[in-house]
Amino acid sequence: MPAQPLRVTGKMTRPGTRLRFGQQAIVPIRDYNALRKSYTEGVLGVVVKRIRQSPGSKVKGNFDASSYAVLKRSTAYHAEIVITDESGNPLSLEVPRFEARRSGGGITDVSLLGGRLPGCAESSSPDSFDHKGARWVTCGLWMSTYPLREIHYMAPPYGENAQHPNDRAPSFGRFYDLGDIIWH
Repeated sequence: MPAQPLRVTGKMTRPGTRLRFGQQAIVPIRDYNALRKSYTEGVLGVVVKRIRQSPGSKVKGNFDASSYAVLKRSTAYHAEIVITDESGNPLSLEVPRFEARRSGGGITDVSLLGGRLPGCAESSSPDSFDHKGARWVTCGLWMSTYPLREIHYMAPPYGENAQHPNDRAPSFGRFYDLGDIIWH
């Protein structure tokens, strides 16, 4: 169980920083693995590439007719995310929390549960993500009827402390939710 909250130190990216697509953020990370009942901690480099668009009808999945109708009148927004291991710690991670938003931070109006877009694969960190400089490429996918122009990084300490239900670690709420990192 972690005794201290995650902290932004040294050359890490400050909460509330706005970056251009393609610029790198340096962030602390702590992830709870429910199967091992253990934590992974380290420092990541994160680069979000520019947002691309595809017709919502290109999203594949097991959708009913009404859900497919929503997809057809929406746009799929996707961005490649390149994550590097900056600490050199062996890291086994799920994709940290990213969210595409409208200019100014307005949230999307369509929730996508499941579904995939050819050419955009979200993936957990690879087994080889265990040394300084190791690279992990994943993709974020969001749907909206409004144009999405920003990607927000929302993992602690920048965003809320959303804990796994089996994680009995103390809540570090007052040390978290300090301000998203935003690519635009």
